[in-house]
Amino acid sequence: MRYAAMLLGGVLALSLSGVAIGAGQGAKDFRAGTPDVARTQKGFAGGADEFRFVVIGDRTGKHRPGVFEDAMDRVEALRPDFVINIGDLIEGNTEDRTQLGKEWDEVNAAIDRLSVPFFYVPGNHDLTNEAQRSEWRKRLGADYYSFTYKGALFLVLNTEDPPQPKIARAKLVEQYGAEAMMTVFKAINGDPAKAEALFASDPKLAELAGKFRASENVAFSADQVKMVRDALAKSPEARWTFVLMHRPAWKVDSPAFREIEGLLKNRPHTMLAGHYHKYAYEARGGHDYIQLGTTGGIPGGAADDPAVVDHVMWVSVARGAPRVSNLKLDGFFGKQGPSPTAPAR
Repeated sequence: MRYAAMLLGGVLALSLSGVAIGAGQGAKDFRAGTPDVARTQKGFAGGADEFRFVVIGDRTGKHRPGVFEDAMDRVEALRPDFVINIGDLIEGNTEDRTQLGKEWDEVNAAIDRLSVPFFYVPGNHDLTNEAQRSEWRKRLGADYYSFTYKGALFLVLNTEDPPQPKIARAKLVEQYGAEAMMTVFKAINGDPAKAEALFASDPKLAELAGKFRASENVAFSADQVKMVRDALAKSPEARWTFVLMHRPAWKVDSPAFREIEGLLKNRPHTMLAGHYHKYAYEARGGHDYIQLGTTGGIPGGAADDPAVVDHVMWVSVARGAPRVSNLKLDGFFGKQGPSPTAPAR
């Protein structure tokens, strides 16, 4: 009885002293962070004006089976607001509608693994000719367009408007062979001095390189430039403008693209493209111009070049400039731990 009375007295004393048993807070004089929680005073992420999206690189040019599909599964686990690509989803280079249908069915089956929207950007493999443009419009809709999301403006450009000379790349492969084509492609994307030495030593490769460079053109119709002008006029106060295209038009002489750049001059914006299967960054006029690597496409350079990489781009938009991070596909692993077998690279 005496022990029970002492225990009861202790409990009453704790209650009267203001200590809440089981309330999960410390002593009254503890003031680190907040009175009741040990934390900094920074605001939580995920506000109404914040969002995150993923950009997907080139899938094709002799795509490696399973890599793009693996990327879709990994992106789905991240749950961005939406996903957008920078072109070249199918191999294309044909006017055979049955073959085009098979290729689109294959890539769309992978995209359908996502539970968030996927925005399509056309590439030269997707729109090599008028038959492919017709197939695109029938299946997907517009091949250039704009949209807004949480105050940001997105301009999706078509660098094949109209499509380039019919199956130009395929004809070069037929004439010079796939091996020579790949040698030139990697040389042009690699060390300039080594490329110059290679072409000086092999006149046939030099000839192919000249034709290859001549085919590296962009095309923007007057209607597409008008779309850009109209979209900018409708969103004069856009917090940021993202411009997505397949070929990096800033690397070629294009009066139409220079006009588009002029329209964007006084706006905060970011340019995103792909095509060369190798990551590259440059700042132009205080703006980011980024060329993505691949997400399953054939490598665009030497295997030991760190810019030749399968990745996805994670873009976080909150206050100020967007924050860009690149996630290498072989850097992901699930909750079970690293896998002993990695997807084919």
